[in-house]
Amino acid sequence: MTEKKAKRQLLLDAAAEIFARKGYHATRVSEIAERAGVAKGTVYEYFRTKEELFYALLDSWLTQFEHELSEQLTGVADPLQQADIVREAAVMFYCRHAAHAPIFLEFWAHALRSIDSRFLERIRRFRQFLLDLGCRLTGELVARGVFLPVDIPSVVYLEAGISDGIFLLWVLSGRNFPLERAYVFRQSVLGLGLLSDAARKQLQGKLRQKLQDGFLSEP
Repeated sequence: MTEKKAKRQLLLDAAAEIFARKGYHATRVSEIAERAGVAKGTVYEYFRTKEELFYALLDSWLTQFEHELSEQLTGVADPLQQADIVREAAVMFYCRHAAHAPIFLEFWAHALRSIDSRFLERIRRFRQFLLDLGCRLTGELVARGVFLPVDIPSVVYLEAGISDGIFLLWVLSGRNFPLERAYVFRQSVLGLGLLSDAARKQLQGKLRQKLQDGFLSEP
């Protein structure tokens, strides 16, 4: 990493810490500079405005997730295994940014309020990345006879909504349940509803046990 990239990352890390603690609107650029150990003018050498810094943080996190997930999926042919990789990558991403969870809620709200269209466009591109991936995996599972014939986009949109809801609940509840188990539970509930008869006979015992275990307490 070049010195310039390292300094930029230092500013992003400092901004993430302050934004998470104080919120976007209450944060001052001088506080970010102080946390990074640089002069206030240094921040403006990299980001023209606080909003540009906020956008850079969003773009950095989403880009990192997209790249890491794409790399993890490379060379994996089994769609069921790929679905597990997607789930695990999402949980790892959220847990890595657990201390920054309030920022994600601010990103969503800011994208709907700001006149800067980049926020909403970037979130929509990220959503499309996930939707395209979900449609491809679900389509492969239908084609292989693992899932029943189904309206694939409807399933993927529903799963995305449930996933967002789990994350929001996790944040608002003070992260008082294991996120990984919650996502496995979601996957089991949806899986039992979608499985073909043949696949149900093979997997229903395993999935039913996950349903009985739930996710709100340790097994």
